[in-house]
Amino acid sequence: MKLTTFILMIALVQASAAVVAQKINLSQKNQPLSTVLKAIKAQTGYVFLSNNFDPAKETVTVNLHNATIEEALKSCFNKLPIFYNIVDKTILLSKKDVFSEKAEPIVIRGIVTDEKGLGIPGAGVKVKGSLASTSTDVNGSFSITVPSAEAVLIISYVGYQPQEVTVKNQKNLKISLLPGDNALEEVAVVGFGVQRKVSLIGAQSTISSKELKQPVNSITQSLSGRIAGVVGVQRSGEPGRSTADIWIRGISTFGGNSSAPLVLVDGVERSIDNLDAEDIESFTVLKDASGTAVYGVRGANGVILVKTKTGKVGKTSIFLDYNEGVSTFTRRPEMADGLTFMNMANEASVGRGLGEKYSQDYINKTASGVDPLLYPNVNWMKEIFNKYSRNRRANLNASGGVDNAQYYVSLAYYNETGFLKTDDLSQYNSSLDFKRYNFTSNLNLKLTGTTKMDLGLQGYVSTGNYPGESTENIFGSAMDISPVEYPVMYPGNFIPGKASNGGFRNPYADLTRRGYRTEFENQLYSNLRLTQDLKAFTAGLTATVMVSFDTKNTNSTKRSKRESTYFPDSGKPYNEDGTLNLIKTFNSSGNYLSYEPNRGGNRKLYNEAALNYDRAFGKHRVGGLILGYTQDYSNPFAGDFTSSIPERFVGIAARTTYSYDDRYFGEFNYGYNGSELFAPANRYGSFPAVGFGWIPSNEKFFEPLKKAISFLKFRYSVGTTGIGKISNENLVGRRFAYLTLVTDGASGYQLGKNFNNTGGINVTDYGVDIRWAESRKQDLGMEIRTLNDKLSLMIDLFREKRTGIFLQRQSVPGFIGLVNSPYGNLGVVDNKGIDATLEFNTKAGQVEIGLRGNLTYNKDVLLNDDRPNQKYPWMNHTGNNILSRYGYIAEKLFDSQAEIDASAAPGSKKLLKPGDIKYKDLNGDGLINDYDKTRIGRGDVPNLVIGFGFSVSYKGFALSTLFQALQNSDVMLGGSAINPFNGGGGLSNAFSNITDRWTPENPSQNVFYPRLAYGEDQNFNNTQPSSWWVKDNSFVRLKSAQLSYNLPEKVASRFHLKNMSVYLIGTNLLTFSKFRLWDPELLTGNGTKYPLTANLSLGLNIKF
Repeated sequence: MKLTTFILMIALVQASAAVVAQKINLSQKNQPLSTVLKAIKAQTGYVFLSNNFDPAKETVTVNLHNATIEEALKSCFNKLPIFYNIVDKTILLSKKDVFSEKAEPIVIRGIVTDEKGLGIPGAGVKVKGSLASTSTDVNGSFSITVPSAEAVLIISYVGYQPQEVTVKNQKNLKISLLPGDNALEEVAVVGFGVQRKVSLIGAQSTISSKELKQPVNSITQSLSGRIAGVVGVQRSGEPGRSTADIWIRGISTFGGNSSAPLVLVDGVERSIDNLDAEDIESFTVLKDASGTAVYGVRGANGVILVKTKTGKVGKTSIFLDYNEGVSTFTRRPEMADGLTFMNMANEASVGRGLGEKYSQDYINKTASGVDPLLYPNVNWMKEIFNKYSRNRRANLNASGGVDNAQYYVSLAYYNETGFLKTDDLSQYNSSLDFKRYNFTSNLNLKLTGTTKMDLGLQGYVSTGNYPGESTENIFGSAMDISPVEYPVMYPGNFIPGKASNGGFRNPYADLTRRGYRTEFENQLYSNLRLTQDLKAFTAGLTATVMVSFDTKNTNSTKRSKRESTYFPDSGKPYNEDGTLNLIKTFNSSGNYLSYEPNRGGNRKLYNEAALNYDRAFGKHRVGGLILGYTQDYSNPFAGDFTSSIPERFVGIAARTTYSYDDRYFGEFNYGYNGSELFAPANRYGSFPAVGFGWIPSNEKFFEPLKKAISFLKFRYSVGTTGIGKISNENLVGRRFAYLTLVTDGASGYQLGKNFNNTGGINVTDYGVDIRWAESRKQDLGMEIRTLNDKLSLMIDLFREKRTGIFLQRQSVPGFIGLVNSPYGNLGVVDNKGIDATLEFNTKAGQVEIGLRGNLTYNKDVLLNDDRPNQKYPWMNHTGNNILSRYGYIAEKLFDSQAEIDASAAPGSKKLLKPGDIKYKDLNGDGLINDYDKTRIGRGDVPNLVIGFGFSVSYKGFALSTLFQALQNSDVMLGGSAINPFNGGGGLSNAFSNITDRWTPENPSQNVFYPRLAYGEDQNFNNTQPSSWWVKDNSFVRLKSAQLSYNLPEKVASRFHLKNMSVYLIGTNLLTFSKFRLWDPELLTGNGTKYPLTANLSLGLNIKF
């Protein structure tokens, strides 16, 4: 029963007051009904309530003279299908149901076409005022039963203007839909809801799911260079562990505090690392306070909103996408061959005053290959890596529905193998292989005319198989062992090795003979949302409630062992029978694999309730939101009592919006949060933000410019957000940092003749007045479209000042006697910059061309880190960017002994020789020490990211590319391969560029390596952290390229398909960088990370 009927019945049960005999005088011609009712209210005091119609949309003509209220109502509604009922001083209005009078049902048939006369499949056909609905078939035809000839059909389809058609005496209809001009009504995802795009004030960027569909493990790998404001760096290419680090508008914190953005999937905080890109409907990045303030203490680092796909009205549509490809390394470290290594080692040894390490006879035998078991020449990178690996990805989904129920379900599969080799003789599988299975199900139901329910389930199961030793350790072994130390294996499957303690291990044995690891992970996401339209109370008001439960479980097992190693007897390498005379250098503890299981997981319950309001009053539009939420997180596998305590987070979000005539916009956002991580006095925080917008192109004075500039918008926002998580690089595992940690002292003490074995009490960790860190953000943006909307530009200037960053005090002197300095909200950072997006789209005949570019630049400055002012200004960290590197300035390489004698050095000058690094004595005291250290590098996170590309399509063929440029970053080199003869005993490997070094014969300053020297003492000077070893690792990369062909519809229809296309897609195809030792994007200073991969895949997608 309708809510209006129920209200009327209740009202009639009560005593109705008599109609007051007030006279009404009113004359109105063709005026809105709302205007007439307001005039009657002013004269009589009666209040009008309408249920299922808008009085402003009805027009009436009245001419009243000394009329009663009943006479006035009859005059108003005699030609309108509206009921009225007088209850006391309230008049209830309700539109008459067109089916209130009995009539014979009529079967209506018809066809829905587009502007070209082609049938539209899946268009919605609904009987107005009824639940009856259907959708058009593949030809655009439909059939529906209506109750009478007065019925009205509503025909709608995405991208087209809806139409209302009165049946009358027609039984066969032909309805042509026109393309929709949805610019004003198009909506965008914002915090806790949606808004019309035209009214957006916040700075935000979006990316289509099509751009995210790449043959990669994680969609985070696809973001950098595609979205303005997003900085992404992929730190590893290892399957299953190749996610990228993401920052929004750079880094604004330090000291171990997280800079990662808040990520919400379908409104709940979740990871996007294991989502399948095909299941994503929208991907939005909120960058300023206007967009993030509603998230309060979770929004300081920006917010990423991901919405998964839902069904659309129409027949079931089945879509299959499959691709399979091969991968190779973008850039693998290239090591020196054995001959080069020995010659360089001899040069380093002779330079120290020692004899040659390798005799010429040894070098000659190695070169001839006469006995590779005794004189090996091993390319370890070649021995542990295959040239290629494979990957495959598949997604099968189905969607559709009717007006009252829509669905989307999908299954996805991803598989990627690694490059690491395996040993056929091993009795176990140590190959690198990652698999993931995803499922998604979204069901949308219209329970009543005003009630909707959305049910979402997503999840994945992943399995991984890895070598028993980590890939980083395997790389480390390859960097530590020279190519001439020993062969890969000895006959009889004996493992070569020299050190009695098992050190300087065989890289191949680490890869294939150290066991294996398996990892299993499953995750389930669930959402249930109810939405109730409260138009019975007032138009535009809705209420929503949502509950979400997520659960995750991990299970890993490591099976490992260390096998014995052998090396030939130097005095008698061969036995009389010609076999190797091997001596055991390391004795295995056993031949059985150890068993090390590990379990983990978490549970999360999220609840949300909200009231939303959005309504237009003529040229005025008002919106509002009030929302409350709670989140409970628990760890059922906690290892200690504190970690086992469930975590709770609560918050309130509010928003009010106003617009006038789509010209002027105002917005207020507010977040209020509470967390048990803080002391009661500091447990809650408020975070407001305001924003304003103006569209000059909608002004009358702008009309002469419309042909040149079709759209122009300015917007500004300012507000605060916060950081609620407490973390610090020196404070690991401390959840309640405001509580003082007290421990027993380690030693006893004596009082008189009595000795107490119990030590004193130590206060080890404590925080002083711990509270939220705050971020004050400002954003000034402009949007412009010109050349008939072919060219568009969006540009934002931003500034952020973050205060109260959690860190350990640096200014407390040691003589006070504290075990550890206290923690507090002390750090201050300023960050400012610009991001922009430029797009151009045009069409020349049948050729469509698109150009796209985006830019992100930020400049972060450390204002306070609680370090006391240093003796010299260049020693201070304040005033520099957060990730600055510090060390000595390398002026040059020494040219002569006289120059060495006249210069300062960080250690003894007795071992210095021409070709060693000369450091700048900044304070001129004749010493090189801490007083001479200063900023020498920017750090490994770029502050300039540029993305640019093009797309071209012609008659079903399409080509698109994306180039990515990461600029203004550097790497600090170190490790055994960078300093090849510095390790114990001189054991090491060397990069292939080792010949690019200073020598007396080549005393160049433009070399990569200083003088080669043997031993740690000889290399002490040259291995100091200095600008010599800071290398620019900026790069430009062809991030992706895709060539596709879409079969004509006529051809596809012969196979009973709606659409079919084939495509060739590549990622990381070309890289341009001055840094060439390894891929410049890796987070490593010694090259021991698993390299990034370039991929080429062939794919097919089919729509049934």
